[in-house]
Amino acid sequence: MELRELFDREERGIIELRRWFHAHPEASLHEELTSRKIAEELEKMGIPYEKLPPNHGLVAIIEGAKKGKTIVIRADMDALPVSEETGLPFSSENKGVMHACGHDGHMAMLLGVIKALSQYRERFSGTVKCLFQVGEEIGRGHGEALEYLEKTGGADGVIALHLWSNIPEGQILLIPGAVFAGVRGFVVKVRGEGGHGGRPDLVKDPIKSACDLVLKISAIPSNFYDVLDHSVVHVGKIEAGTLGNIFPSEATVTGGFRWFNPGGEGAITEKIRQIADGVGMAYGVKCELQLLGGVAPVHNNPAMIEQARSLISQVDGLRIADQTAPICASDNIGFFLEKYPGFYGVLGAGKPGTEIYPHHHCKFDLDEKALRKGMEFMCRYAMEFLK
Repeated sequence: MELRELFDREERGIIELRRWFHAHPEASLHEELTSRKIAEELEKMGIPYEKLPPNHGLVAIIEGAKKGKTIVIRADMDALPVSEETGLPFSSENKGVMHACGHDGHMAMLLGVIKALSQYRERFSGTVKCLFQVGEEIGRGHGEALEYLEKTGGADGVIALHLWSNIPEGQILLIPGAVFAGVRGFVVKVRGEGGHGGRPDLVKDPIKSACDLVLKISAIPSNFYDVLDHSVVHVGKIEAGTLGNIFPSEATVTGGFRWFNPGGEGAITEKIRQIADGVGMAYGVKCELQLLGGVAPVHNNPAMIEQARSLISQVDGLRIADQTAPICASDNIGFFLEKYPGFYGVLGAGKPGTEIYPHHHCKFDLDEKALRKGMEFMCRYAMEFLK
């Protein structure tokens, strides 16, 4: 049986798997039922797998006809704290949790890839490690996965696809270099001296300081950092005060920043620190900067992208996306691609003739016709890579 025929036969089953995952979403680091379902499917196929403690990730392993290179194919598993409003017949059964980012489709596609590769072992040499990763939405799960890879010989390549509603179904974004941004959160504590609203001259007002700080750091991308890097510095939360006629003693500014180019994180961090120190001096307050979490930018290996683009014509109905610019979202697959060569493709899943809702929206949905194209593309790439 040819690959195309196999995927024609398996498409319905993969769609049903996606719907099962969609109806049973689990929050980050709580993917216990999801992991159990994946394990059941692997056991049906006779595919060996290993668990990735301390959480619920796992890795399925497929050996080719002979020894050779190792490729890793990754899918993320977790859902979001979003109450679903799609009205789909397979909507979330877990109140307040929803697969609003396509991870349900990612898992289903990878299970389809596993089924196909397990039947075509004679066509490739080496090893395929199929990684189901927990906690991506909160920047977790990559640590135990990378530790496992390090202990088991590493990888010659890492690939994955992200379903994307803002790109039409039938298109795929495969660009060399940066495709997703790095992201880092921050908190600035502004400490002043409070007092009565009628005597601003007797206080050190943290509210005015915080407002000035927000305006100044928002100008970093256009005035103080490389304008050729599509960076963003944003503030989404300010906390201060209890009553309108009382100056508080403290304010908190919470935000984050995104960048693509190497060195961007350090340069933007230093500029935020300089601005905070300057605002503190101007208002007589103290501004304390704390950085939160963060993930690296996602950089695609140019040679592997070129090889991937050469295979597109073999997948019926798939073509290179009209879009050519990177996406200012983030994904901790960037940590994998810092260590091993690879790429993150963005697979169009926008439904034609319908209103398109962005990722993380309560009405987010995807065109299930993309699933077949995605799993066939990844399967063909893995076999080509391991020839």
